[in-house]
Amino acid sequence: MPTATVTAVRTSWPRRSVQSQILAAGLRHTVKPTLVAWSFVPSVIWPSRILDRAAEHLPAPDGSTVERVRLGECGAEWIVGPGVDVRKKDRAVLYLHGGALVTCSLATHRRLVAYVSHATGAPALNVDFRMMPQVTVEHMVADCLSGYRWLLAQGYAADRISVIGDSAGGFLAFLTAIAIRDEGLPMPAGLVGMSPLLDLGTERKEASPYNDRCDVFTVRACRGLARFTAAVDAQHEVVGPRVSPIDADLTGLPPVLIQIGSREILRSECEEMVDLLAASGVPASLQVWKGQVHVFQAAGCVLPEGRDAVREVGTFVRGLGAPHAVAS
Repeated sequence: MPTATVTAVRTSWPRRSVQSQILAAGLRHTVKPTLVAWSFVPSVIWPSRILDRAAEHLPAPDGSTVERVRLGECGAEWIVGPGVDVRKKDRAVLYLHGGALVTCSLATHRRLVAYVSHATGAPALNVDFRMMPQVTVEHMVADCLSGYRWLLAQGYAADRISVIGDSAGGFLAFLTAIAIRDEGLPMPAGLVGMSPLLDLGTERKEASPYNDRCDVFTVRACRGLARFTAAVDAQHEVVGPRVSPIDADLTGLPPVLIQIGSREILRSECEEMVDLLAASGVPASLQVWKGQVHVFQAAGCVLPEGRDAVREVGTFVRGLGAPHAVAS
């Protein structure tokens, strides 16, 4: 019997607001040079700690509730967005925050997770996974798996759980789904990556036609992260080469939605990833948002595109479980 083929779906969003142009210009002149400076001494992570501490003073959106949860080796927050009825237990989100695997926290992403909860109509477990240099990627994935098991233990069916991550959290979302598959656990309903990091290597970024147009990252900054990750692996005596999601076996993964800004340095690997997913039989959709910055969804309070993108995530998650069109 012939094997059905899956075609990746690509959508472009041409709108670009004045607010998004102002944000992009601001990041180009502040965050981008800061990351370049960090790349020279990646062992110094002081800018991230300042950001994390400042975020502790940000409240969750009105109408949200936040409850602390203890997992095996880390903490988490159970966030219920405005209008979400947690009593139904018909859907849940496992959220994995970004931050280059070294920074950000529950606090920096609390508002975004609450918005995602509202859009999806599902409570979200925001995992406070351990980060480098204290641990390796494997420890982070183990923490994310603990969050998934916690949701299962709360009575949420696997096929009603969506794994969502932004930036490096997208990297972990794919690795977590792969670990779920390899451990024989029931697979989640779907995966969402918002500007996901898919490759810790730099060759794809060096070859990207967008590497000199990105408003946040440079090739130099990406090289700094790669060196830092390699140093952490050496410190923890990790044996063997590290496999990034884009180079992993993707068969058996659930449907995927990826959102990316049109000028991001990560765009090329996101485009490659949806094709690789489709070739592996995984329904995959890519949304390219014109002129948007890295994880622009987090600025939804001021960006109309951010709000629209989070609504698109909600539409995707709410539609999981419906039949997927497959071309034979």
